[in-house]
Parts: sequence; structure tokens; C-alpha cells
Amino acid sequence: MALWGKTTNSESRPKFLPVDSNAEGSSGARENCIAQPGGWALSAGTASSGNDNKGAQPEILVCIRGLGTTTLQGANVMSIDWTDGAYADAANFDITVTFDEKVTVTSAALSANQTVTNKAYILLSRVGATDMVQDSTIAAQYLSGSGTNQLVFRGKLQAAAAGFISFSGLGQGAGDDHVAIVLNGTATILEEGGDNICKLRQESGTAESSDVGMGGDGIIMNSTAGTVMTVNGALSEATTLVIDGVSGATLAVGQVIIVKDASGTNISDDGGDTGISQDHTLTITAVASQTSVTVSEAITVANDVVLLAMTNGGSDMLTESLEMKSEGVDNATDITGLTRTGQDSEVVMILEDASQETGSDKLVMNGTDGSSTNANDDILVEDKTSDIAMFSQVGTSSGTSNILAGVTTT
Repeated sequence: MALWGKTTNSESRPKFLPVDSNAEGSSGARENCIAQPGGWALSAGTASSGNDNKGAQPEILVCIRGLGTTTLQGANVMSIDWTDGAYADAANFDITVTFDEKVTVTSAALSANQTVTNKAYILLSRVGATDMVQDSTIAAQYLSGSGTNQLVFRGKLQAAAAGFISFSGLGQGAGDDHVAIVLNGTATILEEGGDNICKLRQESGTAESSDVGMGGDGIIMNSTAGTVMTVNGALSEATTLVIDGVSGATLAVGQVIIVKDASGTNISDDGGDTGISQDHTLTITAVASQTSVTVSEAITVANDVVLLAMTNGGSDMLTESLEMKSEGVDNATDITGLTRTGQDSEVVMILEDASQETGSDKLVMNGTDGSSTNANDDILVEDKTSDIAMFSQVGTSSGTSNILAGVTTT
């Protein structure tokens, strides 16, 4: 088996790094291994990097050219962390999300209330221990971490009865389970390549351009308002475009120009590259009239070529949130049911020290179904005392909800 790879699969991270989240020094935690343009690296500013400067150059561990910008493409959620404890009304509760590469956040300043306008946030539920129903929400808003691979979200507990914390709607029968980072309004989270983490892409392996690698080409807008026009006089490495036969929306600065025929490659830039015909990089920079405009770079185009000018052509199609289907280091695909990093999926009941003979003696089943097919099976502890990160909790009177292990509210 290879010691590392170059895909989004968690097994691609260097296997010589331990799974233990508390690992420090040159053998730092695998969750702090990030994808850089130069290869796999340890995130700066963490204990595993050997320095506390988050702005430092990450240490490259495995050299792979273009890993973080052309090979992996989308930033992937690697882990989700919180601090166990009992949280009272008005207490702060932090969620830390670790990506496999650096991300840049634009978000309105955190506030103590539940206002999420123009903010990046994770919506949590405060559920009551009696009926496991959501009593109030906790909008954990972006707090810190922009420019690194770890983002901290902070929420303030609103007054409610004692109970637990869950992701909004998760396992509560509401039908709107939503384990996600939500980007409201102007809030954005950008990957190292400059793309929004909520950008829609084609499935892996469908990319046509060689510099997109395994990530798949993006799905972009064709425009919601466009203008059809015809070139009136050939251009040769010029920026003034004269057109006629204009129909549709009014020509304006900022509009994108492409060849109307989706397969057309009639425009070339000053280097002879015809990709500009369809790549949505040619824009209108000045409008002299509705028959004469200035474009963003010198182009060559023949007479009578039909063009399309668009107000939002080429814009990324974005989802409203990044669903946290956390891959994790064990290749799990959903945060619910994940075991805490470095821990066991099942915890058995062992004998107390004074009764041990081998050091690992444990309690086993004697057989309960008559045929004893389960004889000698391990006796496992309950989920709430196991190493699982989230589990289904039953209310004292009714209801169930998937809650964060180790966290209670008072």
C-alpha cells in the first residue's frame, strides 16, 4: 500500500502521521496535514508544526506538484471538534472545523445574538432532556481561522431547560437534518485556488481541462439576461469592438462576452488562444454606444461572428451551505456515527484491575438465544460512555435525538 496519495480520499494523507489529534512535533496529527501547491504539508501555527505562527510557511512533508490547487480542487472537511463539558445559559460553545487545505473567510463580525445576516455559521439545537425536542437554536458564527485550515465557530447558548446539544434537526424527526456550514448573504469561504467551497462541480473524472485534475469542471451560469450581437468589421489584436444587430438587454460595463455558438472558437487573444471564446474571461470595460464597446483585452475576431453578452454569464453556481459529510481519517462518510479520532468504534467491558490475569480480560456473553450463537460475544458499553462522537439519546419521557457526546447543558 502506498504511503500517500493525491486524491480527496483520507487514505491519501501520509500514513506516517498518527491519527491521534494530540500528536505534536514532526510527527503531527494527520488531521493537521493539509494540501498545498507543493504537496502534503503540516498546517502552520499548530502544535504539530513546531511553531505558533499561523502565518508561517507550512512545512512540506511530501512533494506533489499542484496538489492543493489543481489536483484536489475542492477543500474537504477532515474533522469536527468540540470541547466536552457542561454548558450553562449564556455560555459560549465552540465548534472547530478542520479542512485539508487553507481557506479564506469573509463573514460579518460575530455577535452574541442569533442574527446571521452575511455570516458563515453552523446551526445547532439545544434539546431538552425530557422530550429531546429543540427548545432553542444556537447560531455558531464564524470566529477565527481565516487563512488557515482550521475555522472556529462560536455560539452563545440561549436560555432553555437542561439537556443536550445537537446539530439542527438531526435525528429529531423534523425532516430538516442539516449538518452544514451555512453561508448567508455576502459571506464566503474560498479555497486556496480562489473558488467558493459551495461551488457546484461535475463529478470526479469529467474535467476536460488538464489543469483541473481530478476535481471536475465547475458548473457555471449561462446567464439570466443576455444580448445577442454581430461583429461589424473584423478585429486584429484590438480592444474596440464594433457590433450591429444588437437585441436583448442593454450593453453595460462588466458583461461577459462569448461566442453565441456553444462550440464556437472564433475569438482569439493576442497569444492566439481561442479559449477566450467560451471561458467567460472577456468582459466589457467601457461602452461608447450600443454599437461600440471596449473589451478587457486585445482580441482577433472575424466579421459577422455572432456574440452573446451576459450580465452574470460564467458565474459559479453555488449551494447555500457546505454539507459536512465528514470524511474523517477512517473513510466514514457522515458525521453521525463517527468514532472520535484515534478511538475504537466499540468499547468492551473489561474486568477491574484486581481481577485481571492477562491485562485484557473482559466480560463476554454466556448466550441468550437458547442456541448460544452469541456466546462469548463482547459486552459493550452504552453509546454515551463509548468513543462514538454522536449518539441517539432517548428522552426521560419521550423522543430521541442525535446529540454531541460529552456535552450537556444546565
